[in-house]
Amino acid sequence: MKYIIIIISIIFLYSCTSNNANIEEKPKPGLFSKDASKGVSITDFLSKDSQSEKFYVNSFLWRATLDVLSFAPFQSTDAFGGIIITEWFKKDDQQIKFTALIKSRDLRSEGINIKAYIKNKKSEVTEDTSLSRKIEDLILTKARVLRLQNKLK
Repeated sequence: MKYIIIIISIIFLYSCTSNNANIEEKPKPGLFSKDASKGVSITDFLSKDSQSEKFYVNSFLWRATLDVLSFAPFQSTDAFGGIIITEWFKKDDQQIKFTALIKSRDLRSEGINIKAYIKNKKSEVTEDTSLSRKIEDLILTKARVLRLQNKLK
């Protein structure tokens, strides 16, 4: 009987102790990262002061690409490398995925490269160059509008 009381007492005392050292706090999501401490803040991204020194890609092309491709869920974005990759999304009987590469600090037509991939019912993936070109044109038009709006402010 004495051993049973000792065992119950030990179990009771052990269950009352608190061990918070193993509990991790989940990181808060950031703008371009799952962890806010590793991401880019929205004020850094949208500030007009010395924009060309902060980014290696054209900020107007970057913002226009985000805006135009916003209808698709993003899989990956890299503001400093100028890469945006969307997830596959369903459109009619096909699935579509976009990859965007911003290659320039200047606003020019060669500064962006869009690839549109289409997957059919048989899971065959092809690149659609005409859709890619249409998306590039939309992005370039939007980037020009953003630049004009920025000059007017």
